[in-house]
Amino acid sequence: MNRNDESDARPDGPHPHAAAAAREWALQERAREDERRGAPMSEDEPRLAQYRLLSRALRAPPMEPIPYGFAEQIARRAQAAAEAGDGIERWLQRLLLLGLVVASASLIVGGATDWLAGVDAAVRRLPAGVVSWGALAGACCLLSWGCSAAARAAGLEPAASARAA
Repeated sequence: MNRNDESDARPDGPHPHAAAAAREWALQERAREDERRGAPMSEDEPRLAQYRLLSRALRAPPMEPIPYGFAEQIARRAQAAAEAGDGIERWLQRLLLLGLVVASASLIVGGATDWLAGVDAAVRRLPAGVVSWGALAGACCLLSWGCSAAARAAGLEPAASARAA
């Protein structure tokens, strides 16, 4: 049984909201008719004006649907923009690193006469086998890092960020 049927069956009369709903319905129908006829809007009935705007919006033709593959196209554009930005950033990082290497090399070479004698004296004070073992460990680290970098550059090893994920 419908809820409205139950409320209409009460001895005290119809549902108290039925009159308000009937007024709203009549206002909506009037707004639809006024809009269809092109009657001017009146400022003294704001609720009618709201319903007329709603009626006008509902009568307007629907928007064009988005084209097939729209999300895919947008994703490709975003990926291309991100890759272009990453490429510029990588080149700027390389340029900065090159600048730091050149600056460091010039400082090292320029002050070599001052610090080279101190390093030579410190190395001579070390026990006999330490320098050769230290050089061997350094060479192993450099060789390992160099091989990893070459493999990454050749695409044989995943990047560090891919491994961390």
